Amino acid sequence: MRLQNGVDIVAVARMEKSLQREGFLRRCFSPEEQEYICRKANPAETAAALWAAKEAFGKALGVGLSGWEMPQAAVTRDAAGAPHFALTGAAAALADGWELALSLSHDGGYAVAMVVAWRGE
Repeated sequence: MRLQNGVDIVAVARMEKSLQREGFLRRCFSPEEQEYICRKANPAETAAALWAAKEAFGKALGVGLSGWEMPQAAVTRDAAGAPHFALTGAAAALADGWELALSLSHDGGYAVAMVVAWRGE
């Protein structure tokens, strides 16, 4: 079995500034993520966690932010509220054959995400 992981941390204050930039949400998040972010009590905290998930995704698969677009690695939630990826386009092709696990957390002005990727080889 091959196992890889990626982790990222984002300052919520930095995300607050980014959210003020024209087009930032559209460029970085899927329409469903945008809606989810905008209905939260602390949109910057939520956006920071989703951004960290995207960065951790790229790190776990060994490409960083190259070769795919951030909205293609959308974070959704299952019926129990657990986060997971809904991949499309180049991000889906990149992750083909990999199983992914995603964990998100935020506290003290920071959001963190960890992605574990595995496949049998």
